[in-house]
Amino acid sequence: MSTPDGATLFLSEHAGDTAGPSTVFLVTQDVEVIAAALGVQALVMPWGDRECETLDPDGNKIRISQPAESEI
Repeated sequence: MSTPDGATLFLSEHAGDTAGPSTVFLVTQDVEVIAAALGVQALVMPWGDRECETLDPDGNKIRISQPAESEI
């Protein structure tokens, strides 16, 4: 997966890399853009961060978070 700004996430398919399914946790400064692209809703968590999540075709969970202060 890559963004227009050049961020890349490489998800491995090599046998033995993980017992899977697994979870990937990403931090961003604009979770709404990612949530819209994924077709999901970002929610405000009890600790103040905004988060969304989705599953990839193999059942791995991808969670995206925007810190409450938006400074990472």
